[in-house]
Amino acid sequence: MKVLLVYPPSGFNTKELMPPLGLAYIAAVLEEGNIEVEVVDAEVERLSWKALQKRYNESQPDLIGITSLTESRYESFKCAEIAKQALSDSTVVMGGPHVSLTPDDTLAHIPSVDVIVRGEGEHTIKQLCEVLQTTGDLHCVDGISFREEGKIIHNKTRQWIQDLDTLPLPARHLLPLDKYNFRLNVPEKGKLPATNVITSRGCPIGCSFCATSNMLGKRWRARSPSNVILELEHLVERYGTKAIFFYDDIFTMDKKRTVELCNLMIERGLELNYICMTRVDTLDKPLLTKMKESGCYRIHYGVESGSQKILDNIVEKKIKLNQVKQVSKWLDELGIIKNAFFIVSFPEETQEDVNKTLALMNDLGGEPSLSFLKIYPGTEIERMARLKRILPADFSWAKESRSAIFSIPIIQGNVPLFIDKLTWNDLCEIAIKWAEMRNDYSIFSRVKDVLGNLRSYEDIRRIAIFFGIYVKRKMGFKNVADGKKEA
Repeated sequence: MKVLLVYPPSGFNTKELMPPLGLAYIAAVLEEGNIEVEVVDAEVERLSWKALQKRYNESQPDLIGITSLTESRYESFKCAEIAKQALSDSTVVMGGPHVSLTPDDTLAHIPSVDVIVRGEGEHTIKQLCEVLQTTGDLHCVDGISFREEGKIIHNKTRQWIQDLDTLPLPARHLLPLDKYNFRLNVPEKGKLPATNVITSRGCPIGCSFCATSNMLGKRWRARSPSNVILELEHLVERYGTKAIFFYDDIFTMDKKRTVELCNLMIERGLELNYICMTRVDTLDKPLLTKMKESGCYRIHYGVESGSQKILDNIVEKKIKLNQVKQVSKWLDELGIIKNAFFIVSFPEETQEDVNKTLALMNDLGGEPSLSFLKIYPGTEIERMARLKRILPADFSWAKESRSAIFSIPIIQGNVPLFIDKLTWNDLCEIAIKWAEMRNDYSIFSRVKDVLGNLRSYEDIRRIAIFFGIYVKRKMGFKNVADGKKEA
């Protein structure tokens, strides 16, 4: 049995790339089970479709596993189509966040996909390989969906992996690590060679716009600090890694565990600088002090909105703005860079709500990030989008329909945007105001990147509107909607 795992091209602008750890974990489990496996990262290798087909033909796998993100789902579908054309007898399997949450839609419209793996893929793919080598009875594999005699079959959901320490380290040796250009810009040290590490899975919160709880479960599961240290030491000794992006959704969910990990990093003398993502309600000053001591220099945390009404009624974030302000104060006192995440264009969000968000960004300082609300499958926001007909009644995630939905694939990936009370002109102006707050962000250089990747008339029209508003603001029209020029 031979398996080829594929990470598709992204389909939108990407600069610094990180190894696809999901595929690397699956590959490691397959190797542990003595199953031959290769990994192709078509994005980092910049493979054309023709080159990818050549790789399929050279590898001659029995099973081709393709990951899927909603942003690049059409590229994943194209990978599957080419796989079936090249190797019609191979089993084409698709997993990842997108198809895990759209199995019916995908199997109904993408005939080149034979099997869908829902949720965590490590044990499911391994068992699927074993079944394909023996009985061929797909009904006994938990966590998969497939077609049988024209009907879509959903096997029972596989239980989450309770002890993440039982998983082997990701099979990074199967990836072209020399091609990844991921660096972290550490103060006083410059850009250091870095990589991503995942130490926990799942999220108990379930924010309305996020699919993590559905994809990886509402129970937060974590690797032990000693197990994480083994991976960190491996990265330092084998690959010369000097910085880490802890890619957990909530790195500090268990404060005691985080402190123990920090202490081990200090005791082992790893001298790794790192960044992480977390929630403000899982932080306190003693914990942040310990994190700073162990090498943490930047923290990403979701705020989403400066309007408590939006946070409570729409986002279901379960945080208070006074918590955000307190954490911001601690981070300033400790000299940890703040990277707060904000989103605009929530359902029923008004300009008044947005003004509160912009004011909070300005008050917090740091390096705030801003994005427009994306609609992901399996979320409460998707349900609301269908209810409001922002997604048409006949909308399918598997069919391209640029005119029916609002998206800007070249900037945020091919994901529908939730356009409700705020118009595209409003969002353009909000984005420009945000950029003006950040001294390290150049709208002009971003526009230049985008212009080189325009793919449709809608891309051109929407970017033209954005650029027009940008030019007017540069000319002194600070309130473009009213057309009034500041003195």
